[in-house]
Amino acid sequence: MKILLLKAGALGDILMTTPVIRQLREHFPSAQIDYMVGNGCQTVLNDNPHLNSVITFDSNIFFKHKLIDMLKLAKNIRAKQYDIVFLFDKHWIFSLTSFLAGIKKRIGFARDFPSRIFLTEYVNYKLPRHEIHYYLDLVDKIAKANHNDTKMDLSINKTSKEKVQTFIRKNNLHNFLVFINSGGENSVETGGTRKLPNTFFKKTLKKLSKNNQILLIGGKTDKDYYDKFILNKNITNIAGQFTIAESTELMRFAKRVYTTDCGPMHMAATVNNNITAYFGPTNPKRKAPLVKHIETVWNDEDIYEETYELYGKIPKKTKTFFRKLK
Repeated sequence: MKILLLKAGALGDILMTTPVIRQLREHFPSAQIDYMVGNGCQTVLNDNPHLNSVITFDSNIFFKHKLIDMLKLAKNIRAKQYDIVFLFDKHWIFSLTSFLAGIKKRIGFARDFPSRIFLTEYVNYKLPRHEIHYYLDLVDKIAKANHNDTKMDLSINKTSKEKVQTFIRKNNLHNFLVFINSGGENSVETGGTRKLPNTFFKKTLKKLSKNNQILLIGGKTDKDYYDKFILNKNITNIAGQFTIAESTELMRFAKRVYTTDCGPMHMAATVNNNITAYFGPTNPKRKAPLVKHIETVWNDEDIYEETYELYGKIPKKTKTFFRKLK
């Protein structure tokens, strides 16, 4: 049996599909299971022991409606002769591509009528229910999913672990905290909609850093932003210094991780149960990590727009999220 998993992005969403990968491997130990993922997002799947291969593609083929490139992609997929495809993205263009690729069993989500047209099996997607459980519903179409098995996987190699251990030792880090203030930006979303207001971020850092060492974690693009919040010697900006795997390993040793709803929030949840997650335009019932000691902060339910999570429609600019945080 040849199984294809398809998702364009983003990092956190892909991590939430990893319980599906693990359970499919348990049900079909001899199957070929490949994951086709948008460029830049493959890093969270590297060294996943349950996959035969990770195949990358340009996600702009879909997001920028490059029809000719989409047809070429479908042709390339057809050549691999997959028996089943699991479509984790919800737009009908992904199911159309798998149809054109000649995959007989196409399993995905129906959030509206167009999205189900090219599917042979589908799960209705609407209610505010956790994404991991929705993904596992897809498994139920060919096997029995275990909804108690929701642990996300992110493999970290020996070299990354040793680099983090050296960093912790050299900087004499003990019981430190991690703070991540990211807008959850990706190829189809920019603008920092999910980022905490600077005033609240600064106030919270000042309070927490009185008795704790704090590491500010993020990508290279976060470095200049974080530099403005080095309020004292207990706050260290390490944005851009570590890979995704290394940053995740570092969060394993944090006393607690404070984060917005973004990819690093899910990265942290693969190694750490102690998370405080701030939500604005997104619903924690869909996205909050399923870990033991999670604390979610969400005061924007009254202005929540479901279309943001159903269709990726950016909330109106006139709306101010996190407005009740003090």
